[in-house]
Amino acid sequence: MNFRSQHGSRPELIDDRPFDTDSAPDRTVLNAVRTWLRPSCESARGSSHWREVLSEAGLREDGLEHFDLLMRSLMRVSYRPLDTRCRCATELGKDEAVVLQTIALLQKTHSGAALRMLAEWLPAPAVSGVLKLLRWFAIDLLDAGIELDVQARRVSYMH
Repeated sequence: MNFRSQHGSRPELIDDRPFDTDSAPDRTVLNAVRTWLRPSCESARGSSHWREVLSEAGLREDGLEHFDLLMRSLMRVSYRPLDTRCRCATELGKDEAVVLQTIALLQKTHSGAALRMLAEWLPAPAVSGVLKLLRWFAIDLLDAGIELDVQARRVSYMH
């Protein structure tokens, strides 16, 4: 029998399938995250700086500061090393997917869903601080005309 999960349409849930990172907004944020973590990559045409990625996309100085604070915070509060990929990789890391999805949810004003996603990933005392930084960055992206799409989960469960 095929049953649809009661949680199957919750937009905050992440599948193991790759996100649609072909969209320019997703790719911009993903490139900034990966460049912040690994500025040097031989396959991705040498060194680059995350500030260039975001500045070229139209973010102002306060948006750059919010992104840097966000990344520093994530590195400090995560229970484990972030699951990310090299700048030249085509697949999406689990933590990269969570960051993209959380930003998209916040841009759509789905704060509860964003909060649930972070609560499943980060220690409880860190969630509200990271959520605040993500919200600032999400707004900065919107101000620059960069809107991410919420990736809906499409899962059917067999019983």
